[in-house]
Amino acid sequence: MAESHFFQVNLIKISFMTIGLLMVSLLFTTVVSAHGYVSNPESRAVLCANGVNNDCGAVIYEPQSLEGPGNYPESGVPDGQIASAGGVFPKLDEQSAYRWAKVPMSSGAFTFEWTLTAAHATANWDYYITKEDWDPNTPLKRSDFELFCTYDDHGQRPDAVTTHDCEIPPREGYHVILAYWEVADTPNAFYQVIDANFDGDFVEPGEPEEPGEPEEPGELPDAWDASLVYVNGDRVSYQGAVYQARWWTLGETPGSAFVWELISN
Repeated sequence: MAESHFFQVNLIKISFMTIGLLMVSLLFTTVVSAHGYVSNPESRAVLCANGVNNDCGAVIYEPQSLEGPGNYPESGVPDGQIASAGGVFPKLDEQSAYRWAKVPMSSGAFTFEWTLTAAHATANWDYYITKEDWDPNTPLKRSDFELFCTYDDHGQRPDAVTTHDCEIPPREGYHVILAYWEVADTPNAFYQVIDANFDGDFVEPGEPEEPGEPEEPGELPDAWDASLVYVNGDRVSYQGAVYQARWWTLGETPGSAFVWELISN
């Protein structure tokens, strides 16, 4: 009898230990699986996962895992590591005017969409955009951005597909949007950057073509006309030089606006 009682007591202990381990495992799974990414417009990480952006590193396997310290911009991830959520996927921090594909967007009303693989209780959602005078050829930093849209979830758990209606301020050409998800039940947050081409077409990633040889006078393109719309790749002549448009432009003078690239004198 004593031996049987000993066996029953130990069996009960093992059962309680098993239940405890199972609860810890479930809790851990809930925490680590709570991830998400911006699916509309497609973020830099999502375009990496879809094979549009290249040389992205391991983010191609988990674009939903850009998780870093929260309380941005007061603290959070350091400058220069905003796109990678603090160095989680460092390739994403490489920044130039041509490094990443750019999705077409326009200023005004826009609905952002997040796809969540699992949801955290949420503090807030914030949306930032680069200022008009930002430098696209330097690593992203706080001072490059301004807040234009925010939602407070008061600790609620969001849906698997979560949308936010925002009003994007006026912009032209290449700008970066930072979509930020501050969770309420951990000290962390999720960072997603979007490379946008305002009032233009989709732009493939890659370095610009090298300027060609100066064209013969008889082959000069048409003279720039302030009343005409030009798009990426269009060439004009102005004051004895040839310029090529980087993106959509209207009324911006060649030689004095960044939208125009000098091809030859």
